[in-house]
Amino acid sequence: MTQAIRMQFSATPGTLGQYLRALLARGSGQRDITMPDIEALQVGVKARPERVAAYAGVCGFRSQSSLLPLTYPHVLAFPLHMELMLHKHFPLALMGLVHIRNDITQYRAIRQEEKLDIRCHFSGSKQTDKGLEFDIHTEITIGGEKVWESVSTNLARMRSSATKGPRKERTELPAFATAERWTLNSDLGRRYARVSGDSNPIHLYALSARLFGFKSHIAHGMWSKARTAAALQPLLGSDACRLQVEFKLPVFLPSTVELNYNLHETLNPETVTSSGIDFELRNTQGDKVHMKGRIEKI
Repeated sequence: MTQAIRMQFSATPGTLGQYLRALLARGSGQRDITMPDIEALQVGVKARPERVAAYAGVCGFRSQSSLLPLTYPHVLAFPLHMELMLHKHFPLALMGLVHIRNDITQYRAIRQEEKLDIRCHFSGSKQTDKGLEFDIHTEITIGGEKVWESVSTNLARMRSSATKGPRKERTELPAFATAERWTLNSDLGRRYARVSGDSNPIHLYALSARLFGFKSHIAHGMWSKARTAAALQPLLGSDACRLQVEFKLPVFLPSTVELNYNLHETLNPETVTSSGIDFELRNTQGDKVHMKGRIEKI
């Protein structure tokens, strides 16, 4: 059995240096991959108000709030995610991984001046017909009280022996009661990178994205999620909530997209409630889904 590895950081690792390391990192080439037992911890983390304000401005949150935006703790934890995936025992190449799902639960509002203890670890993996999916679990506590947690699911594309299921027939997309349109400028990826630390080249310039197989640069999935949180959490009216998303198709920059949502209805008849909002981020023609999910009170 592989011995558990614990990494504790007294200061936040720099993401620019991490991406330089990521460009040189290579996977193990193993076919039977087991995710290592690695944990990254940083205690006493305090958000810097000027950075929170800059993030709020890029993502559409209220910039004068004394509370952390719902998605901002992900920014604080992201350097620890990188350290987990840059560890020598991590069996995959970091560049090329695809963020496919993200699930955030906030148990109460977090004030900007509070000191956070952040713990991240690999929490599960499975082989699919597209490759290996693995989860990074993040837990944030304040004085021992769990206030926020998330699960980020990433995909490493690879050939798999898993049997492919029957091809899904294309179904008609559901109708939503409300839509709002967003215009995304070409520099959005660079602006979000500056406030989040996520400087993956696929988000910065068309040329750098083409080096990784994209026709142009794409918006960060976590920007789309943050922008959705900024739009919908005030309608939900609760600091204690859960926001789940699936990232479906990339949003190429520049572009215009529409957030479609139902305020008091659900697409899932098993969870009929007035305390949640289902949504989809689509192209303006309405025939392509970039992201889908739900925000609900807890």
